[in-house]
Amino acid sequence: MNINFVLILVLMLLSFLSKSQSKTNLLPKAIVVDEYHGTKIEDPYRYAEDLESPIVKDWINKQNKVSNGFLNSIKKKQYLINRQIEFDQKKAFVISKLAVTENDVYFYLKRLPNENVPKLYYRKTFSGKEQLLYNPENFNPSSNIEYVINYIKPNWDGTKIVVSLTKKGKEISEMIVIDVSSKSIYPETINNVWPSNSGGVNWLPDNSGFIYLHYTSTDHTSTNFLENTKSVIYKLGRDPKSIEEIFSRSNNPKLELKKEDFPIILLENRKDKYLIGKTPGAGSYYNSYYLPLEEINTKNWKPLFKKSDQVKSVILKGDSIIYQTSKNAPNFKICITSIKKPDFDNPKILVEENKEEVITDFKITKEGLFFVTSKNGVKASLFKLENASRKEIKLPHVYGDLSLTSKGPNYPELWITANGWISDSKRFEYSSGTLIDKDFNQTLNNDLFKDIIIEEIEVDAHDGQKIPLSILRKKNIKKGKNNFVLMDGYGAYGISMKPAFSLRRLLWVLEGGIFVVAHVRGGGEKGDAWHKGGYKSTKPNTWKDFISCAEYLIDNKYTVKEKLAIWSGSAGGIMIGRAITERPDLFKAAIIEFGSLNMLRSEMRANGATNIKEFGALKNPNEFKGLLEMDAYHHIKDGEKYPSTLLMAGLNDARVPAWFSVKFAAKMQGANSADSDNLLVINKDTGHGVDNTKLKSFNRFATVMSFAFWQTGHPDYQPK
Repeated sequence: MNINFVLILVLMLLSFLSKSQSKTNLLPKAIVVDEYHGTKIEDPYRYAEDLESPIVKDWINKQNKVSNGFLNSIKKKQYLINRQIEFDQKKAFVISKLAVTENDVYFYLKRLPNENVPKLYYRKTFSGKEQLLYNPENFNPSSNIEYVINYIKPNWDGTKIVVSLTKKGKEISEMIVIDVSSKSIYPETINNVWPSNSGGVNWLPDNSGFIYLHYTSTDHTSTNFLENTKSVIYKLGRDPKSIEEIFSRSNNPKLELKKEDFPIILLENRKDKYLIGKTPGAGSYYNSYYLPLEEINTKNWKPLFKKSDQVKSVILKGDSIIYQTSKNAPNFKICITSIKKPDFDNPKILVEENKEEVITDFKITKEGLFFVTSKNGVKASLFKLENASRKEIKLPHVYGDLSLTSKGPNYPELWITANGWISDSKRFEYSSGTLIDKDFNQTLNNDLFKDIIIEEIEVDAHDGQKIPLSILRKKNIKKGKNNFVLMDGYGAYGISMKPAFSLRRLLWVLEGGIFVVAHVRGGGEKGDAWHKGGYKSTKPNTWKDFISCAEYLIDNKYTVKEKLAIWSGSAGGIMIGRAITERPDLFKAAIIEFGSLNMLRSEMRANGATNIKEFGALKNPNEFKGLLEMDAYHHIKDGEKYPSTLLMAGLNDARVPAWFSVKFAAKMQGANSADSDNLLVINKDTGHGVDNTKLKSFNRFATVMSFAFWQTGHPDYQPK
């Protein structure tokens, strides 16, 4: 018998087994009917929101067994893990979370190739002797749990440092304080914190303590998990359970803060005269207040600016506030006004809006104001404001993304971090007109990626808008029907898909695929208007842009639909979920990680109230319609032919609960009439894909890529 014929029969049998198992192990329906503004909505899997329900837990366990059985039998999945390890070992170390004090003490996390999590180091100058300060293995060693340092904040002179530790991807943390000279740890552990996500730590000017955001609950499954948070002062040596509120709903009732607001305080410079209070959430803008530092023990907070002033970021300089705003300037401008007598309607404009480029970052040093602009979110330039005009600062190369840090207005140093699709992150210092290479990390040999080319183009959207599209491929990959394409995107919160070195993208390309990033509306690539173009009632533009990009790839012969896989996560799950429910014929496979897939129930999750600012409120009739339209779960139709899907989520996710994925998978499996695979993987030891250990991250990316290659027909990625 012909070997090729036998192979085809075996593959057909394997395919039948995977599909038949997902079709026979269906979760039973139990329809609940809700009525919103006269519209009745049936929800067949409402009970699956209780992940502790025995029937739900049993179903998830069976799904994990079937899904992992196939995913782990893909013969080249381990190769992808090994390839990531190989790349990792080409560097002697990896450095992250760099923090520099006023007196040039450098703190950072450093991971060696043989380590799964990084350790904390410091040195007294950039070129000073490195010293190990803290190993997270020493935190609760009897638990046999790997803790990850997810945030550090040294005090002003580098004599003490706050270290935040988390486990199992939970993000919610515990903080310790280390005395640097003795390397001794203060006996108090501060709980109920999440500094990596909510304002971090602000040391008091005299280094006697710090301000942080305290969470009243750490149960991420509770609806009051993110409610009534409060900024508090902690003094070193004090019992952390003794809470001293400084800015909160309960402490400052006259400010009329909402229970879902995060009352965060900024104190970025030791010599600042004021504390800045803000109440951000999922939206881009917020209300802000100020308090003179000398009145820190009072409740005399005064209004500074309103959400309607559209202020994105601020820097204090004496009695002035310099800020970035999109008010009457969708691509942003930089303005200055007085703190004591602010005028946000008619401020002095320092940097005018540029219609062709978006201002993405700015910093002030002793030498002046510096700012970054971006074209389509993929080409960045650095400028200095001189004599009311912009002077470009040339870098050694053109980079896709630039970000700035500095010590503040009283110091000369400006640090520039430069990124690109195929180039490792580079760090420069600019001072006295001179650009100096001040990199900590080693750069991977660019010869590994010398044959990869980048195409930056624009695609026509359904309404005539131009969608930026980034295409990564090897030079020898030509247009044609045999190309394996993986397309990524996001489109929410005004967040841009910025160029950055990513092994998961480049491995796909090195394996012969084409990786595509669609810069859809809802993101910030083209400024505030681009965000508002995929926001609340305009949210359909997000997935319609994504669909237009997919159609462009097919129409222009980059691939065919049988070779096209799509991927995103979190709020990007709205985009992927609605793309496959609106155009199920267009894609071969979809991967959704911890996706927001059931938006009518968004408010019922722990951070649902704050996300109203981005997606809308059920009680508003028009915003309800928008939420229903973006709800992928409710757009699944019985008998429709849908592409293969892989849904992945973590039980420790504090942002998007795993039941979003569980409900979507259950409904998809019951409704899908196509001969396709619909897999679900729920991990009890991970969260939102943040703060994972190295090997967990490597396995996650290998799983995504293996599934995409399997489904698009790569012969080396078929299950055994």
